[in-house]
Amino acid sequence: MADVLDEVRSIIAKHTSVGVEALTPETRLDEIGVESVDLVEIMFEIEEQFMIEVPYNTNKETRLEFTTIGQITEGVRSILAKSTAS
Repeated sequence: MADVLDEVRSIIAKHTSVGVEALTPETRLDEIGVESVDLVEIMFEIEEQFMIEVPYNTNKETRLEFTTIGQITEGVRSILAKSTAS
């Protein structure tokens, strides 16, 4: 499987006007115009691509925060690690 970061960057690039080469782990989603509706679509595509389920829990203790591409990537890696450990 391709690197998780590369896949996440590719998915986000499809939903924005920013080229994949300009997207780094530090890129903030709000700075590239990703709004909440866009983020939902991005997360659905990520779930489909990686065959995972991203928790949408509103509990502040357990929900994943996604403000940067790096946070999304680490969230996906964490979910993948948990699923392979099971």
